[in-house]
Amino acid sequence: MKNLIVLSLIALVSASSCKFSEAPSAGLAKEMCSCLFVAEQTEQYCRQVTRESGILANWEANYAKQQVVARGMNYVSVASMDEDSRFGCSIKTVNLDSDSQDKSNDWGNR
Repeated sequence: MKNLIVLSLIALVSASSCKFSEAPSAGLAKEMCSCLFVAEQTEQYCRQVTRESGILANWEANYAKQQVVARGMNYVSVASMDEDSRFGCSIKTVNLDSDSQDKSNDWGNR
């Protein structure tokens, strides 16, 4: 019984951790923004970092705006370079992804 309680607590903590909420897209957006625009790494290198981290989100960069948009777990997040480059990248927005909401609503209507 004690083992069951411990396993239940571990599962609860894991399910509520950042990789299963809005944080995957926010963390990924900030990480990739920093990788590309602060550390000035290549996109290929930054994509490899993403694969190794196992974050459940996808991202795309806008080089003109020095901005990264990441989508995952029904959230979309935007991170971009601060006006004062000494501060690096920061998360600008985290919102529900309307595209994923529309798809989930369509699924229920089939």
